[in-house]
Amino acid sequence: MPDRRKDIYEGTVVVVQKGSYMKTCRVLQGRSIVFGKKGEGQFTLNLDGALGCAFGSSFKMERISNKLFKIIQIKENTNMQDIVKESGEDNRNICDDGRSQKLSPEEISQLKDSGLTGKEVIQTLTENSTTFKSKTKFSQEKYVNKKQRKYDEVITMQRPSLRLLSNMYYIQDPLKIANLRIDTLSQILCFANVQSGGRFAVFESGSQGLVTAGMLHRMGMAGKLVQIYQGNHPQREAVDLMNFTEQELQVLSFINFSKLPDVDEKSLKNGKEAQTKDATKNETSTETTEKTADEGKVDIKESNGESEKMCVDEEVKEVPAEVPKEGAAPESENKSTFKRPRKFVRTQVEDVEVSSSVLCGQIDGLVIACRQHPVNITKELLQFLKPGHPFVVFSPYKEPLMDLFIEVKAQGATNLRLSETWLRHYQVLPMRTHPEINMSGGGGYILCGARVMSQ
Repeated sequence: MPDRRKDIYEGTVVVVQKGSYMKTCRVLQGRSIVFGKKGEGQFTLNLDGALGCAFGSSFKMERISNKLFKIIQIKENTNMQDIVKESGEDNRNICDDGRSQKLSPEEISQLKDSGLTGKEVIQTLTENSTTFKSKTKFSQEKYVNKKQRKYDEVITMQRPSLRLLSNMYYIQDPLKIANLRIDTLSQILCFANVQSGGRFAVFESGSQGLVTAGMLHRMGMAGKLVQIYQGNHPQREAVDLMNFTEQELQVLSFINFSKLPDVDEKSLKNGKEAQTKDATKNETSTETTEKTADEGKVDIKESNGESEKMCVDEEVKEVPAEVPKEGAAPESENKSTFKRPRKFVRTQVEDVEVSSSVLCGQIDGLVIACRQHPVNITKELLQFLKPGHPFVVFSPYKEPLMDLFIEVKAQGATNLRLSETWLRHYQVLPMRTHPEINMSGGGGYILCGARVMSQ
């Protein structure tokens, strides 16, 4: 029986990494994924060989056809540094004019398609380079490592984490997550004092659910987290990729911004009384959800003229993979009976009830991460925050936070701080430790403070 925290089982989400390229996918038996950048570098990968292996395992890609590969687990990665045999004293006489490689791009492409291993392709490239032998040993190792990332047919299966997902999104397109880097995300969680057993609220738009996933990961299975959203559906892509269990998802509830409860003394009292009843309500809703799932029913709630489906167990449609005729497994063996896990553990009505009781009972911390101007959103949500407790607002732009700084200061907020995070990676190698040449341009801006009760 595989350990779901350490091993890859059917239906788990993994981060497939080849060199610097990363992609998330759900491992299903008999299903193949399209991997690689668009163009000639794109190929199809069958992941059946990863089932039962531990996270972090490396796999060798074995060619089945021109663009179809299967994977076989390997214990150790191929050592490429034995390619370096002779080296020069310095690089002063090397001219980087792009003509040092004798092989044309077409010939290199033919080498890859001929069935040679990654090491053999790199060996051929170094032999046909007119400047390789005259480079220093450091330069040769750098050249080999660069070619290894491109031609070596080895992939690694990683367990999804906040750092991996953040780096993956940031490498693909920083604007996709509003320039939210992992160091900025860690500061948001720290300033908001997110911890297990607390009651928190988050408004997130434009960052693929990374902030919500980070808060949920810190809280574990204790506490309450309300995600407030605008539009038809909440942003929770990163939450779905983190392999959270149903018990962990019980902490999370959703409410539309247009359905926020009215705040007055009566509602606050009712909200505090409802806190003691949350545990009983959660147990009842869990039993109802399990019965609904077993019967295969779909709960449909009408909202704003549109039907939203909740608590649905969707069966994964099988994507037929090309497999070799020789030694092919019977069709019945490859067939997957896995059912995709449910995204929502409650119905929409139950989510609104739970979220309203948490907000009316007042929350311990508030986090807002959005692209739009945050002044009106922050003013609306600050009334649910306990006096003296922290709030954090993230924006990819400085000017909206400057306007918000003046607004919340006029309302009596204290300990206000507007900051920009700066990050630079370092290369740490023997005899050549230095800052990396390229670095990110920016990681967004953070405004944090504490609410003061107005008289």
